[in-house]
Amino acid sequence: MENPCRRRSGGIWTRLRTGGVMRIILYFLIAVVAAPAWAAWVAVSESNDLVAYIEPASIRKNGHFRKVWQVQDLKQRDEQGAMSRRLLIEYDCKDERFRVLATSTHSEPVAAGKTLVSADVPGT
Repeated sequence: MENPCRRRSGGIWTRLRTGGVMRIILYFLIAVVAAPAWAAWVAVSESNDLVAYIEPASIRKNGHFRKVWQVQDLKQRDEQGAMSRRLLIEYDCKDERFRVLATSTHSEPVAAGKTLVSADVPGT
């Protein structure tokens, strides 16, 4: 069966797959599952456009699924005035795929400042 992440085009799916970001995040999640929880954001990847962080203390395990909060700090303000995004991501460790469950955009780095947009993703 074809990986559903590969069938999507454009948007966040393309940006997250570019440069193996998904693989880096999955390896990092596997490494921290057995480690003690930290109360800080940890950088997991960087591109020309953003720096991605996860909060290890937010990792929740349910079978072969993991949920984690991720913050993406943008290097330049986007057209809506956002400087950061916060996403709740669910990883399927068995099938090596993920989906975004909730997202919000913020006027300042590290999901601070005014919340510009906040939404749960339909079908989750």
